[in-house]
Amino acid sequence: MKEAEARARALVDRMLREATAAARYASRGKAVFFDIRTPEIRDAVELRILHFTETATKLGRPFRTANPLLPWDELERLRNDLVHEYPEVKAERIWRFLSGDLPALVAKLRRARFPGDSE
Repeated sequence: MKEAEARARALVDRMLREATAAARYASRGKAVFFDIRTPEIRDAVELRILHFTETATKLGRPFRTANPLLPWDELERLRNDLVHEYPEVKAERIWRFLSGDLPALVAKLRRARFPGDSE
């Protein structure tokens, strides 16, 4: 296995771990996520989503080209919004990503093609 492929596999594994952790926190439900008495749940989810999106930005062009169904631009925008704490980033957006987009992204990542995989 080439070094670039090994790195891509390690990054995808990290993304899957971050997604699993975020989903574990979210499994407590929307009410807990939005409850002002438990801000640590939302903070933990946001941090995991930030790690997920940050890791996505580290995947190289060959991997991205091999997996065009993943929304690379949208992941980068979400990452930038989280890092720069734009006012548009609201808890509702994070919840929608977590409950709506993330499960499909995880499924696509589990089926990801790596450059160098045999055709």
